[in-house]
Amino acid sequence: MTAGDTVASLAVSLDGYVADPDGGVAFLEKYPIEEFDFDSFVATIGALIMGSKTYTDTLELGWLWGDRPTLVLTTRDDLPVPDGVDVRFAAKPTAEAIRSFSAETPKRLWVFGGGKVVTDGLRGGAVDTLDITVMPEALGVGTPLFSEPYDGPMRLVESVVYSNSAIRLVYDTRPS
Repeated sequence: MTAGDTVASLAVSLDGYVADPDGGVAFLEKYPIEEFDFDSFVATIGALIMGSKTYTDTLELGWLWGDRPTLVLTTRDDLPVPDGVDVRFAAKPTAEAIRSFSAETPKRLWVFGGGKVVTDGLRGGAVDTLDITVMPEALGVGTPLFSEPYDGPMRLVESVVYSNSAIRLVYDTRPS
């Protein structure tokens, strides 16, 4: 993980879902991870990219990303933008959008979600690092992390077991 790379980082259920059937992530609240220094991770991020569903869900929770530039992949033209926030909208192919937006920031680009954006970014070779934290709960249904098969490179470069039984797995997804 280096400055200027692109990281897809998110939490998933044990069975691979990023959200419940209603798009909610309340299951994550049961597993706080005091040992994970989220503020330090966010400090490495220069910009975010996400799909429109993730964006609208984020707005409902309250914008947490300050003035970091954010690109929302969507064809919609009716999405609100919080005051003072640098949000842009694009309807281009995911991997292309990730590459061009990543080139605009000297710090890491965070592929924030959802599953289709992550999958398309990985399949298009535009994501350098897949950083997932697996929560010890099986949802059975919901929004899967992967919207399509992905058989690209994934070399485990870090793993951490947390006191709440969550496991963080960090993969380098760049070709050897």
